[in-house]
Order: sequence, then structure tokens, then C-alpha cells
Amino acid sequence: MWHPLRMKYGIAATTSVTPATTPQSQADYVRRMTQTAEDVGFDSVWISDRTVYPKDLAAKYPDEFGLGKADPSTQNVLEAITTLSYIAGATTRVKVGMSVLILPFRHPVLNAKMLTTLDVLSGGRLIAGFGTGWMPEEFATMNADFDERGSITDEHISAFIALCQGQEYEGSITSTAGMTFFPRPLQTPYPPIWIGGNSKAAIRRAVRHGDAWHGIGQSPSEVSSTRDAIGILCETEGRLPSEVAITLRSTLVLNREVLDEAGQRKTLTGSPQQIRDDLDQYQDAGLDYLVLSIDQPTEDDTAQAAFNFAKLANL
Repeated sequence: MWHPLRMKYGIAATTSVTPATTPQSQADYVRRMTQTAEDVGFDSVWISDRTVYPKDLAAKYPDEFGLGKADPSTQNVLEAITTLSYIAGATTRVKVGMSVLILPFRHPVLNAKMLTTLDVLSGGRLIAGFGTGWMPEEFATMNADFDERGSITDEHISAFIALCQGQEYEGSITSTAGMTFFPRPLQTPYPPIWIGGNSKAAIRRAVRHGDAWHGIGQSPSEVSSTRDAIGILCETEGRLPSEVAITLRSTLVLNREVLDEAGQRKTLTGSPQQIRDDLDQYQDAGLDYLVLSIDQPTEDDTAQAAFNFAKLANL
């Protein structure tokens, strides 16, 4: 549908209870980060999706949440579509998106109605970020089929595309035969669909069903490899590579280097000049869109980091 000529930037208004916010201040935090994004020139604001997670998350998933890895508390987030409705009502310009919505947890028709409603209420600013999910314990709690999550996600997307265009849908998990769906989204034929995930299956799904692939945490060299893989898949699927945008969500840590297990600086951490160099490398790698999670200890620091990034990126 679209393919930006210059890299664009979004900001993840992370609603988790961390040192930067408290349960009582989540609404204020979301509003402040959203207004900052709107004021300083970010193109979009994003919310993650999580319902529950194990109390021993770090022990169950040490590679993702063990010592020195991601903080388990970052999974403690507000519901995505509800929060994006709040964000849309507080803004007039920025796009609003999910990074990403776990489709197997939701009914495809009700989910489509919630999303098309959000597109209408936001004035056509929705980006529909979709994914399969990855945590078996969450699937068990939600009474969702973990093993069939890929095929369920595919059907959700097919239903969403059909319903947005006023078509009836007949599938294995839902049918709208003889029914009229409403509302139709303002964006035609449907809001942009971003498919999340670094796996080969996610990349294939992006080429088959999406307007963008939405990866997480990849380096510029990894983004370049993914771009090449998408180009090859586009040939087999009869699509142009320019029809599938290359997008990424990653963490920004300004003025502090974060080292990986090999002792090397992680991308998008460090001084303003190091960040600029990283952005140049992403641009050269073919990245179209970068969504930033900002890692700072307080709400004030997070807002200031967003402002400082906007200046160095010339937003």
C-alpha cells in the first residue's frame, strides 16, 4: 500500500509499571508521552499487548528475561485497543498502532469491529499491528490454541481484510454469511497491516498478508538480511518488495552504552553521535520505519529523551 522514501519514527508509550511510572500515574504517563510525540514530530504512538504472564517469568524464560535481559515488569501493560482509543482522543496528528496485537486471544469479528471503530474515531490514523503470540502460559489462561496460533492468526487477518471491505467471510473459526458488518474503516481498503515477529513464519506472513514486516531488536545487518529475504519471498508471492515496508521496534538508551553478552555496545545506546551513526546504518540497511521504546529511569527523563532524539533525528 505504501512505502516511505525516508525513515519515519514512532514511539512506544510503554504503559508498564516501571521506575518511570506507577499504577496511579499510568494515565498521566501515557498522556504526557503521547503529547510529547505529537509535539516534537514523531509519526506514531504504539502500545504493546499482554494479558497475563507467569509470576516466575524470568525463571521460565531466562534468555528473554533473565539477569541482564529485559525487565519482566515491562510486560505489565494496559490493554492495547482501549489505550489507543484514549491516545487517539488526546491527539490530532499522530498515527496509533499496536506493537503487536495477539490475534488468537480475540474473536475475529469483535476484534475487527473494535479496530474499525478505532480507525473511525481517530480520523483514519490506525496502523493494525498483528502477531501470533509466543507464551504458552498466556495461551492456556486465555483458553487459546498455542499449537494452531499461526493458522488462527492467518484467518483473523483474512477476516479483517474482508470485513473492512464490506465482504462476507467464511472460515473455520467464524462466518459472517448473510450478515452486514459495520463500521467500515475510514482508510481504504483497510488500515495498514503490520505483521510482527522475527521468525521465518512471521516474515512469510508479512509478505502474504501485510503492508509491513515489524521486527524487534534487530541490528542493521540483521535488518539488511531480513530485507533481502522479504525481496526473495515477494518474487514467489507475486508482490513488489516496495509493497512490504521494513519496520522495527527497538530500545533507545540515550547517553548510556548498554553492552551485549560479548561486551559490544548494543545498537541505539550511547552518545547522540553513536545514535546518529546507528540511524544512518539502519537507513542504509533499508529500514523504513523505527518504533522506539525509550529506557529511562523517570517520566521526566523519558520525555526529555524523546525530545532529544527528535532533535538529533531532525524530526
